[in-house]
Amino acid sequence: MILSSIDIGSNAIRQIIVEIKPDGAWKILKKNRECIRLGTDVFNDGLIQPLTQKRLLLAFKKMARLNKKYKVEQNLAIATSAFRDAKNKKPILSAILKHSKIKIKVISGKKEAELIRRAVQHNLGSNPAPYLLIDIGGGSVELTHLQKNKIFYSQSFKWGMVRTLAEAKALSQKPQQILTAKLLHCKKDLPRAKFDIAVGTGGNFDALAKLKLSLLKKGPNTLITLVELENIYKKVSKTPHHQRVEKLKLKPDRIDVIEPAMFLTLYLMKKYHIKKIKIPGTGLKEGAILSLL
Repeated sequence: MILSSIDIGSNAIRQIIVEIKPDGAWKILKKNRECIRLGTDVFNDGLIQPLTQKRLLLAFKKMARLNKKYKVEQNLAIATSAFRDAKNKKPILSAILKHSKIKIKVISGKKEAELIRRAVQHNLGSNPAPYLLIDIGGGSVELTHLQKNKIFYSQSFKWGMVRTLAEAKALSQKPQQILTAKLLHCKKDLPRAKFDIAVGTGGNFDALAKLKLSLLKKGPNTLITLVELENIYKKVSKTPHHQRVEKLKLKPDRIDVIEPAMFLTLYLMKKYHIKKIKIPGTGLKEGAILSLL
């Protein structure tokens, strides 16, 4: 069976096509990433602009062709924070369905956290010790307390990095200042448990895993200690934005969001006295595949 899932985030759109084996395992046939930052439009004026709409249609036509090429039997396309907030999403969703035959489901922050939780537990297995799942997206951040396959706490916050950058620009502040203010404002809403470890998901953590290898010259990149993260943060912060693609090998749409994402991660790790964070390289699109199964 061939399945496809599409994660329509606020920073980028990511598609994965997999072949499901008889034992339930899967083989990745194709990965596709479209650099369309929906959050830049939506978090500034609440609308997806005409030029972005055209790019969306072209991207979904391409993804539809990939689905046809790989003979996909089932497809699930899910949209998160940017589409949730877009005032003009209905006609855009209709246009995408008409031209690509791909139906997009706009999900809540709670549902997003649930799909990510499913992917992480499928990857890591049952863990008796409590851990904090941190998903940092472009429009929202999901925090989940997991233990023994049970959710003890889950909350979605409007702290996404693209959203934070838009707010910082509007207020002539640094993104770190915006995040600090939000964290203090929501202090009472944060989890109150003690955690042995954190697990990070999303594009920022995938980029962070690669940065560990390139900047610190050591592995494994699936596990980063607090000290290592502090060192990476210092090195990235000292590298000007215009040099981050060449020197750090970051994607163009990652150069401005990675720094505040690390700042937020460091804040949470220090708050909960967490010494290391796992980066399993799985997330929402894998959770969507599991929901299809």
